[in-house]
Amino acid sequence: MDLLTDPEEKIMCPYNPAHHIMRKRMNTHLSKCKRNYPESKLVECDFNVNHKVPEPELQYHHENCPDRRKIEHTVYHEEGVPINKFPVHNIEVQADESWDSYDVPSYDPVKYCETNVVIRRMDVASAAVRKNFRMEERHRLNELSINKPIPSSSIQPQQSNRNHPGARRNLPEIPRGTVAEDTPESVAEIMNRIVIGKDKAFIPKPRAGQ
Repeated sequence: MDLLTDPEEKIMCPYNPAHHIMRKRMNTHLSKCKRNYPESKLVECDFNVNHKVPEPELQYHHENCPDRRKIEHTVYHEEGVPINKFPVHNIEVQADESWDSYDVPSYDPVKYCETNVVIRRMDVASAAVRKNFRMEERHRLNELSINKPIPSSSIQPQQSNRNHPGARRNLPEIPRGTVAEDTPESVAEIMNRIVIGKDKAFIPKPRAGQ
């Protein structure tokens, strides 16, 4: 089937003009419909099995069959002539180095973990084996921490949180019994009337006539 044709397109059956079948199902339909017309003298095209024509018209159909071009292009194609109109040429790139020629030892993860500060654990073992493994790991990490101390450049000093929104601010303390200069008069009067007793501070009620 040609790629440019629509497989959903309905075409007429050569045995019965009343049958309109989709192009992609025509081959199955012809094999069944042919049994209902045994007296039909239609012959099959050499280029497409779905083409059924009367025998006297077969030669004319072969000369003008739309599928003849595809068959002839495949049969009479010259060797060495590329079919692709836009071929991709292979470009050989010469490289001086080869990554496979270097003698580099392979990476061993077990050896790396044993010689570096890596926390390991053992899950699938008995309780005694796991206990011995934990003791050996503590001893190994202690030796590595002594032999490989942490550089001072990696330790950052703890910064103050004064600029943090929730940090407590150091407000200036105002001595008891004094009033700031920019305090409103109504508040200043209340502050001057406060009487500090032994257990509590209170504002005395104004006397009658004051």
